[in-house]
Amino acid sequence: MIVVIDGPAGAGKSTTAREIARRTGFDYVDSGAMYRGFTYLYRLHGFDRSSLLKKLADHRLRFEFHVTDARAFHGDREITDEIRSDSVNERVSEVAAMAEVREAVRHMLRKVSKNRNVVLEGRDLGTVVFPDADFKFFLTADPTARARRRYEERIGRGETQVSLEDVRRNVEKRDHIDSTRDIAPLKKADDAVEIDSTFLTFEEQVTRILEHIRNTPEAHNMTFTRI
Repeated sequence: MIVVIDGPAGAGKSTTAREIARRTGFDYVDSGAMYRGFTYLYRLHGFDRSSLLKKLADHRLRFEFHVTDARAFHGDREITDEIRSDSVNERVSEVAAMAEVREAVRHMLRKVSKNRNVVLEGRDLGTVVFPDADFKFFLTADPTARARRRYEERIGRGETQVSLEDVRRNVEKRDHIDSTRDIAPLKKADDAVEIDSTFLTFEEQVTRILEHIRNTPEAHNMTFTRI
């Protein structure tokens, strides 16, 4: 079974998807980690687009996805922390807009999700990557609320030099790039359930998704471990 959660930057997709995975016993697949991995390679190649695209056939990126954990590797070296760096944050939308990179990620996502119960989060999963997903959700929130959440996350990770204004500008920049790019722009799938989390607690938004899954015919014959 495939559950996808799309939405803009800072909407809480990752934390929500991890919690849905934890409560259902499904594996959590972070599509954003894959795009960040390719952005990491972009940085290694001096932000040279042609050099990055030449390496797509042998990129040596590897990802491990479990119930609530996502780890990234380049060859034998773990790069989970590196793909969350500021330099990657600032360029990930640029890399994600490259058609060749999007095709590589689509292939990886479909391969890793085959014959598994998974929860995935991203921006075009319900519209492009998994148009026939069993469940589709579109998680959004007011841009100011999203910026504050992202800011608080980074402060919580010890990034004391970051400012709320810088984070807000980054969120707005990513919104613009993601929604206006020619290839697979960010948009809600016609059959996705939209959840505006601006005034919802984390538990409330998780509960809404779980209730929708539990109350649909597709889930009647399934045993969820922790709902």
